[in-house]
Amino acid sequence: MASLPGGVVVSARMREEFIRLATRISLEEKGTVLFRRGDDVRGLYLICSGRVGVELEGDGTLYPPKILGSGSVLGLPATVAGSPYSLTAEVIEQAEIAFVPRDSVVSCLASNQELCFEVMQLLSTEISSTRAALKQAASRRPPRA
Repeated sequence: MASLPGGVVVSARMREEFIRLATRISLEEKGTVLFRRGDDVRGLYLICSGRVGVELEGDGTLYPPKILGSGSVLGLPATVAGSPYSLTAEVIEQAEIAFVPRDSVVSCLASNQELCFEVMQLLSTEISSTRAALKQAASRRPPRA
């Protein structure tokens, strides 16, 4: 499946810290939307089990949908920036999710330099992936007349 920004697998240490701060949610119903593109940020979501689909609503050729599983975190860029979510995330298989409110994430990162640096590395990787996807999409477009 094609690469899509929006979900990254976090280290064991970061996963433990997020779970410590989280509220656990069991989602048994397929189709449950965690957030939609443009929604105000509430926090991040860590997939503990199950599968979640993420997509950039609209042009599926630029950013093809992606299925994420256990260990993936959703909403990290929006949570760090305090900006609306840029993707839509929907449960596609019964899932156990750990939700961490934005204030808890920001406080954790402010007090833990190592985790803050790890988040910076994850976001840098996501930027690189986004640029590569844009470059690939641009190379598939027909030349302008």
